[in-house]
Amino acid sequence: MPEATDSREGIGKAGIEGQNPAPQAGRPASADDFGPADGVFRDGETGLSNAVRAPLRFPLFILEEAMTVTLHVCITCRAGETLGEGETTPGKRLHGAILDAGVPDGVNVVPVECLSACSQGCSVALSAPGRWSYVYGRLSDVNARDVVAGAAAYAAAPDGLVPWRSRPEIFRKQSLARIPPIPAVPEAAE
Repeated sequence: MPEATDSREGIGKAGIEGQNPAPQAGRPASADDFGPADGVFRDGETGLSNAVRAPLRFPLFILEEAMTVTLHVCITCRAGETLGEGETTPGKRLHGAILDAGVPDGVNVVPVECLSACSQGCSVALSAPGRWSYVYGRLSDVNARDVVAGAAAYAAAPDGLVPWRSRPEIFRKQSLARIPPIPAVPEAAE
């Protein structure tokens, strides 16, 4: 049986020889810098080369969806308030204010019942296929225009990474989570 060896000698902290171990501040390193998202190199060495990868094929409705950014708005958020019967939740007020502010092209606003950020006040999430996703909290209807501006900037960023200084202040200071894109799985060869 062959002896296992560590093939990482001479490789920096970023995982690639000769590359800066720290990505640009405020931006994650590219997934290509580290190999496949699941960390398993299936050919036993360095992963499949670009020349070997099969082209990705998607039905048209998925491609159309991929061009749309989804802004999820939690409408059940109470933002720590005790509401009387029939009172509108702060989350519903935020949702209404976002719609009133005008939704940019390419952004679909979807009300959701919970983003599990209850201790962080009203929250929203931005996502799109193949892009980084974000959850923002400590928001109110007063922030609607900034949320819309942030969603427009996100929609214009092909990877979901908006440069730090181009983000509205609430998107710089009130980010609760950043979730990496889910890699597309190519169709099996026939």
